[in-house]
Amino acid sequence: MSEFDPALWQTYAAFGGLAVTVVGLALVIMQLRQVELSLRSSAHAALYDQASSFRTHLVAHPYLRRFFFEGASIEPSDAEYDRVITIAELFLNHLEQIAVTIASLGRDNRAALQSFIKDALDKSPVMKQHLAANRSRYSPALIRYISSVAAVVTA
Repeated sequence: MSEFDPALWQTYAAFGGLAVTVVGLALVIMQLRQVELSLRSSAHAALYDQASSFRTHLVAHPYLRRFFFEGASIEPSDAEYDRVITIAELFLNHLEQIAVTIASLGRDNRAALQSFIKDALDKSPVMKQHLAANRSRYSPALIRYISSVAAVVTA
């Protein structure tokens, strides 16, 4: 039997510590990936909830679709003005959520979201006007995002 060699045991301990560190690091990376997936899933769920709220109003009042998808304008004297503005606020809140959480939605989704926002604003003068008149009510992230995507004048 060989003699106790402290240097050899120190080497074993160093390699053992390194192995534990590598395994621990791998576990942390796996947990971070799970957290990322969870955050992305939560962001998607919140967006779908907001979109559902918007669609629910349009299902109940389909004649208002023209203000959001066909370029129709509305005057404050119109009997449906308050309802249209409320729905516009819901839709703008939805767009705000997209702008604020865009990083957590994944790169693959960005082009589609940009196209969605541009199309929504191009087809809804009501939303453009409401946003321009109430800019301070919305996140700077939304204003920047819309300005970069849709070139909307929000002065």
